[in-house]
Order: sequence, then structure tokens, then C-alpha cells
Amino acid sequence: SGGKDAMCTMDMCVRTFKHVEAFFMYLVPGLEHVEVALDFARKRWGIETIRQYPHFTVPRLVKSGCYCYCPGRLDSMPDLRLGDIYAAAMADSGIRMIATGAKKADSMFRRKSWQQFEKDYLVYPLKDWGTRDVFSYLSIRGLPVPTGNKGHQASGVDLTTRDLLRIYDSFPADFDKIEEAFPYVRAVVKRREWYGISE
Repeated sequence: SGGKDAMCTMDMCVRTFKHVEAFFMYLVPGLEHVEVALDFARKRWGIETIRQYPHFTVPRLVKSGCYCYCPGRLDSMPDLRLGDIYAAAMADSGIRMIATGAKKADSMFRRKSWQQFEKDYLVYPLKDWGTRDVFSYLSIRGLPVPTGNKGHQASGVDLTTRDLLRIYDSFPADFDKIEEAFPYVRAVVKRREWYGISE
């Protein structure tokens, strides 16, 4: 994703394994600020193959009418699970191991239910790390701290108000692309203009 945990994980993998590929889950394909992060991975680590798949939450977002309205027309849209994306990535790459940047410290839910994340094909190098460990690793390895601002690495996109406003402010062309898929997304901009809501 270009986020801090993903960068630590990628750096460790490249230092450990002879052959490493990457994949990215997109909300909307072809966003400029995402391509910045992917280009960084190609240049920094020599990653030649970065496969892209739709994020597993997209069908749920669309069918629930999140910033869009398509009544009755998308009932046949198949649901996706994270495991489906993992299976596709492993089938396409021929690699039977996936390393992720997930940490127990990410949330109380994740800490309490960690066992459900344990699969024989998943590796969690940052499992017991905290945020301080991640920033220390980035500093030691000379990796930039992702800021999400123009010209810097940005993590994947979600539809939170904060993330949408960040994209609107720094990557207006990306915001326009998101609006094509989620036509009511400009509501977050109007809420900030009219009511000062930015969270």
C-alpha cells in the first residue's frame, strides 16, 4: 500500500527472499497517488511485478450504497473476501507465501482475535511490533515516513472522510476518478465547506 507497515514488510522480504513480488488492492484503479507508491517500490526494491486486484470491500461498499445508489441492479455482484484476493495473488504468482504488515497493536479487535488471522500461507513479520518499532526501522533503513501528501508515499484509499479530503486537496484528478465510481463522494467536501466537518 505504500504505508509505513507495508514498507517495513517489503524491505524485510527483499532482504530475506531471493524472489519477491507484490500486489495491491485498489478501490478505484489507476490513481496517481497510488502509482507514486508503486513506483517507489519498483525503484527502491527492484520489484518488477506488482499485481493489482480490486479491494475485497468494493462489492460490499457498492451494494450497500456507500456514496452511490444502484438499487436492485447489483444484487448479483459476487462478494469478495480477503482470502479470495490472497488466493488469486498466489495463483497468479506461483508463490505460496504472503507477508503482510498486520500487527497485534493495530486494534483491540485484532489483538483479541489474532488466531483467526493465522493461516499456513501468511507471515506477519511485524506481528508484535508497535508504532515506535516501525518508525525506528524506517529510520534505520533510510526509508521515508509516508505522509500522504503530494510527492510522498500514500497508503491505499478508503472512503473515510479524512482520506477523501486528503485526496481532494492533494490529488484532485484522483478525486475525480473516485467520484466516477462513487458519485456522491463530493458530499464530504461540502460538509467541510458548510459545516467544518473534516473527520
